[in-house]
Amino acid sequence: MNRKVLILSGPTHEYIDPVRFIGNASSGLMGKALAEQALAQDFMVEFVSGPVAETHLPVPGGNIRIHHVVGANEMLARATELFPTSDAVIFAAAVADYAPAEKRFEKMAKSEDDLILRLCATPDIAKTLCSNKSGNQIAIGFALQTSDGEKHARRKLERKNLDGIVLNTPATLGARNGTFSFLASASASFDAWGTIDKSECAKRIIEWLCRTIRGK
Repeated sequence: MNRKVLILSGPTHEYIDPVRFIGNASSGLMGKALAEQALAQDFMVEFVSGPVAETHLPVPGGNIRIHHVVGANEMLARATELFPTSDAVIFAAAVADYAPAEKRFEKMAKSEDDLILRLCATPDIAKTLCSNKSGNQIAIGFALQTSDGEKHARRKLERKNLDGIVLNTPATLGARNGTFSFLASASASFDAWGTIDKSECAKRIIEWLCRTIRGK
């Protein structure tokens, strides 16, 4: 296909001090599955990953470049560099929503006293990138919800200018499978995929991406 897809994967870690951080749970397995399916469809893959186990990364080389990042600001900076030359972007990363207002450069001693941290919102990577999305670029996001999932996912698709969104639940975290639904536009109905493994979910996402690119 000779198209390029940018995939954001894994968590971000927002450090409080050299050893403690705030982050969202993410194994990176979905991102890895997406990269493997994209490579199977002859995409060039730019893979930006937060801290995950090496076994949860795609094999480097060939048509994939792997970019390692730690925090949300670093992920945004790398994605901003890569997005303009990408035909599509898939936001599969679990970016921390907040970061400490101040990072301490020495480890804090443990104390019996309570610790109060001031947190600042991290950048909204999907919304930031998609605000500059061209008419030919395609953006796919994920929505992990515990209640009113379809309503929240539809709002997220509209608010962030996404072309498609995958709805899942916390049960998918670290697991090989999960229950997924897909929304292809704000006016569409959800396509319930049921309980499938992440490789099959990734395959369906990439197949939809291929069809959508051909229709552009």
